[in-house]
Amino acid sequence: MTYLDLNGNFGALGHGISDSDTGEVVEISQGNLYDTEIIGIEKGTIGNPGVMSGVIYYGPGSLLGEVRVNTESGIFGTVNDRFVKNVTQEPVEIGYRQDVTKGLAYLRIGVSGEIKDYEIEILKVDYSSNHTNKSLVIQVTDPELLELTGGIVQGMSGSLLFRTENSLGP
Repeated sequence: MTYLDLNGNFGALGHGISDSDTGEVVEISQGNLYDTEIIGIEKGTIGNPGVMSGVIYYGPGSLLGEVRVNTESGIFGTVNDRFVKNVTQEPVEIGYRQDVTKGLAYLRIGVSGEIKDYEIEILKVDYSSNHTNKSLVIQVTDPELLELTGGIVQGMSGSLLFRTENSLGP
């Protein structure tokens, strides 16, 4: 999940849910958001992207919200009170494409079983609207995340990317 606003609306950005055979974004009229758990990570290697494996816990006790829209840019919906009660991370102010610059940044992701911030470097920013889903080139620099994943792996789409007050700059 990339963001959750104060009204319980969420977005998981990067790409939508696609048909594995055609690669086309699946049309949905509704869907649900459930508890998940990462159970394994296959590290990426040169020419072979790694992947995170997980379990989705279905059932009324695991329901976290509703998915309302599936687009090429990501999925969007609302979370329930159960989800909101478990949010413990500090809010991060939203940024816009034109505000992104090269340099130090962080990924907020739960690959280790807990949600943590991992250091990365933004190497390139594409400000054109031609590449709505591929506008950044980043490099993982955090030793712990490199040890866990080897870098960026499939399943990290939607991770929150942010800068802190101290890391903003040209």
